[in-house]
Amino acid sequence: MQLPDSPRFHVVENCAGRPLYVYLPEAALQNRRKKFPVIYCQDGQNIWDDPHCCFGHGGWYLNRIVDELAADGKIEPVILVGIPHSEERYRDYAPRRSFADGRDQAYVNFVCEVAKPYIEKNFPAKKRRGDVALLGSSLGGLMALWLAHQRPEQFGKAICLSGAFQVRDRQRCAFVDYLTGIPHQNLQIYLDSGTVGDGVMLTRKVVAQYRARGWRDGADLLYLEAKGHEHNERCWRDRVWRALVFLFGPGASAPRS
Repeated sequence: MQLPDSPRFHVVENCAGRPLYVYLPEAALQNRRKKFPVIYCQDGQNIWDDPHCCFGHGGWYLNRIVDELAADGKIEPVILVGIPHSEERYRDYAPRRSFADGRDQAYVNFVCEVAKPYIEKNFPAKKRRGDVALLGSSLGGLMALWLAHQRPEQFGKAICLSGAFQVRDRQRCAFVDYLTGIPHQNLQIYLDSGTVGDGVMLTRKVVAQYRARGWRDGADLLYLEAKGHEHNERCWRDRVWRALVFLFGPGASAPRS
């Protein structure tokens, strides 16, 4: 694994048994008192500018993407927190008992009760829910969405690329079934899917359910279908900028605190 070679990149070797990777914006070096929005990224070992990882597709290059977008004034500077999955990735990200109840999910508790407080104590991180996002792809994207719904008092934004919406809980319910039972929440959501082997039909059902529950396109929901895109990091790298601009761009509306 090749990690960014930058004074703005920090490795927390052991945060309750799991490493954290933290990338600060350039503005953090210029103003030590300023605080920044935070994006908590699932599969955090794969989001950096590593050309060799991820089955030859390379990483997301997310550190370079946020730097370029911020330098061009297309997003506000943000802090990236990469949370690597454990050796049991499915156990980390898939619901244990039910989508309706995440209290027994160890990963949910780690992010909310260990990682997030640690970042807010040790780095210039904003705490207001409207400044805190979750990001992931595939099974990590499913977790990003589900965690945002489970803890809306802590997270105001969620980014899900190529969500693994075929996953079912022990009650045999899928994520789209879970959505039918919840009210509209004050969450801003980005979803997308490629059209080649990427579960686009299931993603369409999830998006339709969000709309039925009151989410509005262009306001608190953005959905993209990427023609010809497949289920890999190269494709996620090519389109993640849209999510960042939607949620952190100059015209982005912020969820209420």
